[in-house]
Amino acid sequence: MALIKGREVKQGPKQEPANPKLWNMITTQALTRFSKNSPARGHWIHTRYLQLGGKFVPSKKDIDPRFRDYKQEELDKKESLEKKKVTKPVTKPIAR
Repeated sequence: MALIKGREVKQGPKQEPANPKLWNMITTQALTRFSKNSPARGHWIHTRYLQLGGKFVPSKKDIDPRFRDYKQEELDKKESLEKKKVTKPVTKPIAR
């Protein structure tokens, strides 16, 4: 649990944006306005998404296929595969 002003705050269930295309558009706009790890950036993204009619769903399975961002999903998949790639070990070869 997180502490805010000395009080414990319970974490709610993870919510996914119901319209990932709109969410991605707003996050790219936020990059020009705020620094990368700014709390104001996260708050602005959330409120702007709600202002433009965005909603949240409990899981990715509940997202309407018309609103899925297939390009971004493919990029995320490639990125995760790149991270999983095994590189050569950094050990000296054994002389025979």
